[in-house]
Amino acid sequence: MKEEYKIKLIKKEVLGPTCAVLTFTCPEIAEEAQPGQFVNLSCDYFLKRPFGIMCVDKIEKTFSVGVRKVGKGTEKIIEAKEGDEFTVLGPLGNGFPFDGVKKLLLVGGGTGIFPIFCAAKYAQENGIPCRIVNGYRSKNDAFLFDKFEAVCDNFEVTTDAGDLGMKGNVMTYLETIDDSELSDTTVMVVGPGIMMRKVSEWAQAKGLTCYVSLEQRMACGIGACLVCVCKIKAEQEGKEFVHKRCCKDGPVFRAEEVIW
Repeated sequence: MKEEYKIKLIKKEVLGPTCAVLTFTCPEIAEEAQPGQFVNLSCDYFLKRPFGIMCVDKIEKTFSVGVRKVGKGTEKIIEAKEGDEFTVLGPLGNGFPFDGVKKLLLVGGGTGIFPIFCAAKYAQENGIPCRIVNGYRSKNDAFLFDKFEAVCDNFEVTTDAGDLGMKGNVMTYLETIDDSELSDTTVMVVGPGIMMRKVSEWAQAKGLTCYVSLEQRMACGIGACLVCVCKIKAEQEGKEFVHKRCCKDGPVFRAEEVIW
């Protein structure tokens, strides 16, 4: 069972009125965390909140998460000041598998851009060519451009409003990629469910291996409460699906396993 740690907020980078990147000191998480894993972070309310890990620094012994205000719990976390103390459980879940990955296409949307950055940073550090496509509502929601451009070979942006990058959603861009550019490419996706489903269908039609990180409501984070179960195709004959726990069996699954 994962341990709970007392940690201190050492840096808060405000990205906008509802979004921030928080950096904490925690040697254990900095050493163990893998791309696609998450942490459960305390707030003043009853349950911890899950956040995908954005990056780790093993030298400085820190990890960072991106937080968007969606309720009272996340509002309280975003309002925290440098020096404030938290409790954290992690790293949790199964991350993205990188064994055998030759080329990487990362697709992010919403708060999914934060764990996407973690995967991109890992790819860069391990010499894996990487293209990133992030979808935003508008330029007002688009953050961290300099960081994304620094960790990949090709960074593309789409906006629903059309005021930055290509007008449309991530599928608008993906459908412009020539098949010749996709050979030996593995796709990893984090974002809203409808976006992940569409990208998964596109990847499967192209014959590409695709992984998705499911975002479900969570409580315990360790597989005990079953709040975060999702439907995964069953391997057993005569059974359509099984319930698996996003926090323990995921949050990363092969796209073709997921029943959307």
